[in-house]
Amino acid sequence: MAISGKSGSVYIGANKVAEIDQWSVDFKADTKETTNFDSNGWKEFIQTINEWSGKIEGNFKPTDTTGQAALINAFMNGTTVDVEFRIDSTKKITGTAYLESIGLEAKVDDKQTFKADFRGTGQPTVTLT
Repeated sequence: MAISGKSGSVYIGANKVAEIDQWSVDFKADTKETTNFDSNGWKEFIQTINEWSGKIEGNFKPTDTTGQAALINAFMNGTTVDVEFRIDSTKKITGTAYLESIGLEAKVDDKQTFKADFRGTGQPTVTLT
C-alpha cells in the first residue's frame, strides 16, 4: 500500500524546517570489480564504500531562524547539521550532514523558493517501523 507524502517533514536537530514541500534521500554504494579467470566470462563485483545524500525544497521563509536560516548559517560556516527526514511520525532517516548547496529563487510571477542539498558524513540511521 502506498504512503501519502503529506506526512513528511524535515528537522534540523529538534526544530522542524518550515514550509518544505518535498525531500529526497539517496543511498549509493561504490563497487570494485573482482572478475577473475574463474568468472566464466561474467564480471563480478563487491560492494565497498557507501554514502548518502539528501535534498529538500519548499517555500522560502527567512523568519524560520531554527530551520531555513540555520541551514544557510551552517553552509556559510562549513558546519554539520543533524538532519532528520521524516516519512511520518515514526518512520525516518537521520544522520549528520554538510550542506553542499543552498538555493534561493524568486520569480515575478511565482512564489519564492528555498532548496538545500546535503552530503551525509558517516552512517545514517534508518527507522522504518
